[in-house]
Amino acid sequence: MRTWPAVILAAIAVGVAAPAWAQQGVTDTEIVIGCSNSFSGPLAFTGEQATRYGVDLYFKAVNDAGGINGRKVRTVYYDDGYRPQDAAANTKKLVEQDGILAVIAPQGTPPVMATVDYLAEQKVPLLFPFQGSPVVRGQKLIFSGMTLYDRQSRMMIDYLVGTRKFTTFAALYQDDEYGKSFLTSFEKDLGRHNLKLVAMEPVKRGVTDVSAQIAKLQSAKPQVTFLVLTPGPGAQALKERQKIGWTDTVMVSSGPLTDERYLGLAGDAAEGVEGLSLWPDPVTSDLPGMKVYRDHMQKYFAKNEPNRYSLSGYFAAMLFTEGAKRAGRTLTRESLVAAFEGLKAWESGILPPITIGADHETQKQGFWVRVEKGRFRQLTDWLKSE
Repeated sequence: MRTWPAVILAAIAVGVAAPAWAQQGVTDTEIVIGCSNSFSGPLAFTGEQATRYGVDLYFKAVNDAGGINGRKVRTVYYDDGYRPQDAAANTKKLVEQDGILAVIAPQGTPPVMATVDYLAEQKVPLLFPFQGSPVVRGQKLIFSGMTLYDRQSRMMIDYLVGTRKFTTFAALYQDDEYGKSFLTSFEKDLGRHNLKLVAMEPVKRGVTDVSAQIAKLQSAKPQVTFLVLTPGPGAQALKERQKIGWTDTVMVSSGPLTDERYLGLAGDAAEGVEGLSLWPDPVTSDLPGMKVYRDHMQKYFAKNEPNRYSLSGYFAAMLFTEGAKRAGRTLTRESLVAAFEGLKAWESGILPPITIGADHETQKQGFWVRVEKGRFRQLTDWLKSE
């Protein structure tokens, strides 16, 4: 009888010893996930809050309670500064060097979209990105993390035209995937009401001086002006509007910009700005899940003020935990995806009950708010986008 080469025997031994569910990013004691995000640049506050004070906030509580099916969660993050090329490089590093199970809660349409094809090739789930391009809808390994832009647009236009009876609209938009996704949706939804944008002014990514664009928009005399920008140019637009005394238009912020802190960069120039909020008030909401969120913040990061961006990351971690628990001890990418797809009328205590269908959307709603004395006042109940 011939002796098998030692290398073959070793390989067999490893195969026998390894558990049948072996999966990158999962060990007997640990689950590793992470993302590329903005920890510098125009969205640094958002990135920091969504990850370290949002995702990690929830996982601190989970890990302290014993983890998910006996495994602790470890997160790995890299800074892309809102640069798509850096997001792509960081994501490749996360997959090929850090060996993550999945990407969770990355931020920004241009950076996130720069990673989509690579993650699909590598069969790595992209979970709950803080971006709303409809391009991700229905992709097998992507589960959206915010109400997609076309749904936001439908709710915004139907409310403003149907309920408020406005008829003339303009838009100041970031000249990239983020801005153009909204612009396309606005034009389509206004078309359903036999209306169209009377003016559209682009802003290059990274530019903050928008005085020329504001002057052009004012001359078009829109009743409503949409701001589809990042916080810096958004604040400058509001200040410029105040400076020139342009008071006969309602400024409406896009969903990602609808946060008191960021609109507050404009100071009293933000007073009266309206928009679609995707999250309950993190400071005052008495929903049960919101109370737990604030309790966790007080316990782990007492000096950090609750905010919608932190809440978005916290919710992403909550949803991940629910899916991983349902996947059971044999956690793989496939079992995790199947668990999310099986979510029906799930109660989070934060958002209305969530059912994930073939579109892989986790959120399909928002409600209308207006800035009054630095805080949002809720003007409607949850609006429907279907």
